[in-house]
Amino acid sequence: MNALIVDDEEPARRALRRLLAGHPAITNIAEAIHGVDALEQIAAARPDVLFLDVEMPGLSGFDLLAQLPVAPPVVFSTAFDAYAVRAFEANAVDYLLKPVQPAALARALDRLATRIPAPDLFRQLQAALGQPAPIKLAARRGQRIVLLNRREILFAQAEDRLVFLHTATEKLLTDRTIAELETLLPAAEFVRIHRNALVQLEAIREIFPWLSAGAWRVRLHNGVELDVSRERARELRAAFGF
Repeated sequence: MNALIVDDEEPARRALRRLLAGHPAITNIAEAIHGVDALEQIAAARPDVLFLDVEMPGLSGFDLLAQLPVAPPVVFSTAFDAYAVRAFEANAVDYLLKPVQPAALARALDRLATRIPAPDLFRQLQAALGQPAPIKLAARRGQRIVLLNRREILFAQAEDRLVFLHTATEKLLTDRTIAELETLLPAAEFVRIHRNALVQLEAIREIFPWLSAGAWRVRLHNGVELDVSRERARELRAAFGF
């Protein structure tokens, strides 16, 4: 396997390279010092696995993955345990805490060997497939992490600098932006109706003109009404064929 280490800290890259170099399954190791560098290397070399830090300047690890139509299998390597739920939500093979321990890395490589197809086949899949949508999304209820099925989410809405996922009964905080959610959730299921709102299509009961010419609103099954921006109205109407 060809591995790409993506980390802005040189000592961390050096330590991980040293551990990977001793594993027979790893045939080549490249390094990227930030997300933009990684995007260029992934496009050019198509690595078989990413060893990915989370907090980096410019693009975070999650921002990087959101830019890829198909991401290679990912092993996160970070100094923070707070992103573990989000990492596995992104279908990570493993989540390693720095400093990476040899035994933990060995287990991750064993998992990796059972998760990925042969390298040549994977590169063909990269070219042919789109990024799969997550089965569940993580949100916060106080100190608890709640895993929501996509169909549970009626809409997502930004309020000031926070974004909330609304279900039929709850309003839960998410770490993602509306733009990230729009990229992540299938366009066949969710539509952006405003710069601050994303709505599940099946949750919409009514679409009606509102106040001034060209302005619209939606009413959901639970009675909630949301504004539709003028620039998004055409897209929404096209989704329903009128």
